[in-house]
Amino acid sequence: MHVPDLPGGSVADRLQAARKLKGLSQLQLAQRMNFSTSLVKKVEQGTKPPSAAFVAGAARVLGVKVATLYGTRENEVLDEPSQQSTGIADLRSALDAYDDPRPEGDSLTLDAVTARLAAASDRVLALRHAEVLSELPNLLHHLYVLAAEPGHAGELARAALHDAYRMSATVAGRFRQADLAAIASERHVQLAPRTGDSLRIAISAYHRSTRYLQHGDYRNGLRLLDRARAHVGAGSTDRAVAIQLDLRAAILAARAGDPAEADDYLGEARAFADEFAPPAVPYYGVDASATNIVVHWCATPVENYNGTEAVRRASTVTVADPRRPERVGHHHIDMARAWMLHGDRGKTLDELNAARRVAPNATRHHPSVTETVRALATAERRTTDSLAGFAQWAGIRL
Repeated sequence: MHVPDLPGGSVADRLQAARKLKGLSQLQLAQRMNFSTSLVKKVEQGTKPPSAAFVAGAARVLGVKVATLYGTRENEVLDEPSQQSTGIADLRSALDAYDDPRPEGDSLTLDAVTARLAAASDRVLALRHAEVLSELPNLLHHLYVLAAEPGHAGELARAALHDAYRMSATVAGRFRQADLAAIASERHVQLAPRTGDSLRIAISAYHRSTRYLQHGDYRNGLRLLDRARAHVGAGSTDRAVAIQLDLRAAILAARAGDPAEADDYLGEARAFADEFAPPAVPYYGVDASATNIVVHWCATPVENYNGTEAVRRASTVTVADPRRPERVGHHHIDMARAWMLHGDRGKTLDELNAARRVAPNATRHHPSVTETVRALATAERRTTDSLAGFAQWAGIRL
């Protein structure tokens, strides 16, 4: 377990402490990060919430982990006893049992396992992760047996196992089990070429690019996605995967400081959606929906601290999709940052509360929410009851 050892209760405090330990001035840090000195000052003063790109860049220059600046643990131990902690232990054991499967109950056919995975995928979209956690370990055990079969049957089972591994990574991440998510991610990357489906290689590359986002290595992340496109054909399902690659590339390009390139990727994604009408979710973990495209379109300006453009874009669309509460909640979190940058603190709190209503657990644990709330508190002459109430609900100490 990694325990942050920098003093302070916010990114602003920990950033300043790490910078001083490194012996850098604000000017030197800004130059090495390719951000303005003014922005570094405002982040350290707590008047402007840091973007994910800012935190990743600072962590890289200062030689610390992103989690250290956020003040979060990369692998938190869940309280005992609880259903969730038991599920995490079972998932950990199942991921380690790939060469010694111990399925419970009667043997399941591949069709039966696939049907259960499809139902679990719907529950993930609905943010019912605890329910998925209770069933996923045993499905992995059954899939290990099926994946060992020869020929086409084995390939189909490995494709289902590929889905189960990616679902395991998602669920582990939701419960802040970073090491477990990393194990599951490595498994699906390694398994993809053995599924008989080249699109799964591209899908694994998309998920693998998350690491490049987290560590601020944006250009290499874009190179990875460019290579992944070699596995994408011209069919409708292929276009859905291409949309997913484009959306990730847009965020990578925006964080790399190139908003025009980001908009090019978004334009391509929209063109694919309009021309080919691809299935929104042809694979687990792929979301080529109009909702996801719009969420990314509104979010990319925020990555470049252009709150005004993000607010303008959001004013032209309606983001409401009961099937995708995580995406809608993420949109409201992004718009809270946008309104804070735009200078409207009331709208900032409105967006935070909207995110809370749609996706409460994801909102409570999102690092951007913590920093936006603290920036709000710094900007206010006095902490309002509504802000204090939100902070108390989210467990944010002001």
